[in-house]
Amino acid sequence: MTTPPPAPAPVRPRALPATAAEAWRAAQACVDAGDPKAAGPILHAFATTAPTDAATCNDLVAAFAHCGLAAESMPYAERAVALHPRDSVARSNLCELLRRAGRMDEAVVQGRLSIELGPREAGHHYHLGMAYAEVLRMNEAIAHLRQAIALQPRFAQAHFELAEALLTTTQFPEGWQEYEWRYAMPHVKPLLPPPHTLPVWDGHPLPDRTLLVICDQGYGDVIQFCRYIEHLLPHCPNLVIAASPPVLPLVRQQSSRPRYFSHWQDAGHADCHIPLSSLPRIFGAGAGPIPLRIPYIQADAGRAAWWRERLDQAMPAAPRRRIGVVWAGRPEHDNDARRSLTLAQLAPLAALPDTTLVSLQVGGARDQVQHYRARAPLLDVGGLLTDYAETAAVMAGLHHVVCVDTSVAHLAGAMGIPASVLLPHAPDWRWMLNRADSPWYPSLRLYRQARPCDWSGLVEAVAANLAIAR
Repeated sequence: MTTPPPAPAPVRPRALPATAAEAWRAAQACVDAGDPKAAGPILHAFATTAPTDAATCNDLVAAFAHCGLAAESMPYAERAVALHPRDSVARSNLCELLRRAGRMDEAVVQGRLSIELGPREAGHHYHLGMAYAEVLRMNEAIAHLRQAIALQPRFAQAHFELAEALLTTTQFPEGWQEYEWRYAMPHVKPLLPPPHTLPVWDGHPLPDRTLLVICDQGYGDVIQFCRYIEHLLPHCPNLVIAASPPVLPLVRQQSSRPRYFSHWQDAGHADCHIPLSSLPRIFGAGAGPIPLRIPYIQADAGRAAWWRERLDQAMPAAPRRRIGVVWAGRPEHDNDARRSLTLAQLAPLAALPDTTLVSLQVGGARDQVQHYRARAPLLDVGGLLTDYAETAAVMAGLHHVVCVDTSVAHLAGAMGIPASVLLPHAPDWRWMLNRADSPWYPSLRLYRQARPCDWSGLVEAVAANLAIAR
C-alpha cells in the first residue's frame, strides 16, 4: 500500500508576515514611509495566524504602540492576561491601555497587580504612576514614578511625568529640574530643535556674549513663557530669539531690543542657547513670583479695528455681547481625547440671551460649524486666522472667550481677556489642582471635570455665570 504524500503546507499570502519579527519589520516599514496607520491591517492579519500565547500577544501590543495605534491592541492585551494571568508585562500593558481608554479604576487595578507580579520592573511602576495621576492620587503617582526612576535612572519618560506631577502639586524647584528631561524622551522633538554645538546657558549673566533663546514646544507654551524675555535682558543684553512663524509676531512684542528669527539657523553667531520653556526654572517660577505684566501681548490696533468693523458688518442686527468659542485642540496631542469636546456640547452657551458666538476654532473640528442649529447667532472666522496675531486681533473685539485647554486659553490670559477654560479631570500641570483661578493668567476662570471624561454640568456652569455677569 502506497503511503499518501503529506498534505501541502498552507500557502501564506506574500503580504502576511509569518513571524512576529516579520510583522514588526512590516509595521516599521509603514512608519518609515510616513503611513503608520497602514501597519494596523498588517498586524491584525498576523494576529489571525499567530501563536495564541501571552508572549506573542505582548509583542503585538508593543508593535501597535510603536505605530501609534495602541488603542487597537486592547484585544491582544486582554488575551495575554487571560492566557497568562501571572504575566506582569501583560498586566502592565493592560493597565496602560485601560488608562488611555479612560477606564481609570480598572487601570489602577491592573497596574497594582503588575507590581505584585513584577515589583522590580520600572515600566510597571511608570504605568501605575500614570494611572494614579489620572485619578488625582498624586502622592501615589509621585511615589511610583520615583520608584521607576530608582530602578531605571535614565528613564526619561518617568522623569518627565514626575516633573508634571510635581508641578501640578506646586512642588516647583524639583519639578522644573525634572522638566529638563523632556527632550531626552524618544520621538519627542522641540518645535525648533536646539543647536547641539552650543552650550546651554546656566543662568549666569552674559554682559558681553550673545544668548540664543529658542521658542520650543507648542504654541501655548510659547505664549505662556515669552513673558520671561524682558526679564532676560538685564542678564543678557545681547539676545537672539527664534520662534516659529505663527507665534513670532507675538513674541516680538516682548521687547524691541533682541534680534528675532523664524529659524535659529539664520540667527548667526551665539555663544550659548536656552529653550524658552527652561526659563521658568532659571527664574524660579512658582517658588517666587510669576511675572504678571498683563497684558504682555496686545493685538495690532489696525487689525483689531478692521475685525471689529467686519464683525459689525457680518451681523449688523446681532446682539452686542460676543463670546469666542474653541471646543477642540490639536487631535495629535496626547491628551486630546480628554481635553476636547464638540460644538454641540457648547449648546448651553447658545441659549444665553443677547449673545453672539464667534468661532475661533481651526483644524478639522471646525467642520462641526456647518451642523450648528442653535439659537444664538454663530459667526465662523476660523478659516481666516492665518496666525496668532490675527487671532489676537479678533479676540480684542470679544467680551469673553470659552475654550478648552488649548493655545487660545493662553492667548486670552496673556491679553487679559476674560475667559472660561474647560479642563479635564486630570489637567495639564500648569492649571494645578483645586482652584478656579490661575497664577499665570488672572483673567481666566477654570472649570474642572468632577469625574474623568465627564463634561456634564460644566458648560451649564459657565453659561450660568455668564448670565449673571451680563
